[in-house]
Amino acid sequence: MSKASAAAAPAKTGTDLASLEQVVTLPRRPVSVQWRKALRGTVGLGPTDWEVLAVLEYSEADTQALLATLTPSELAPPSLEDGGWLPAATRKSLEQARAYDASAFYRPPLQNGTVLHVPGTRTFVLSLFTL
Repeated sequence: MSKASAAAAPAKTGTDLASLEQVVTLPRRPVSVQWRKALRGTVGLGPTDWEVLAVLEYSEADTQALLATLTPSELAPPSLEDGGWLPAATRKSLEQARAYDASAFYRPPLQNGTVLHVPGTRTFVLSLFTL
């Protein structure tokens, strides 16, 4: 493997729920998903950290039920390193998003991150990563 290909492992993306459920816990079943799994930092010797970014669309009932179980975060919504994957409109809407504790979505080794909800929508953006 050349040094260039090792340094730039491509992100994997998808829209299938089954693949997403293999790496994260979904406390409610979304009606649609888009996800991106990518390495964090540069590839080197030993373990490499990675992240999952997912846009989750829920029914109105499941949106309300999920919001009732999530704990608001005191932190400001993080800036998401998405490599240009998120559509501009989604990125813009996240400026108004409310951050919540994402522990309900954790599945080892993904045990860090946040979930964002844009008020007035049924859309959540989940950002989980390893350390």
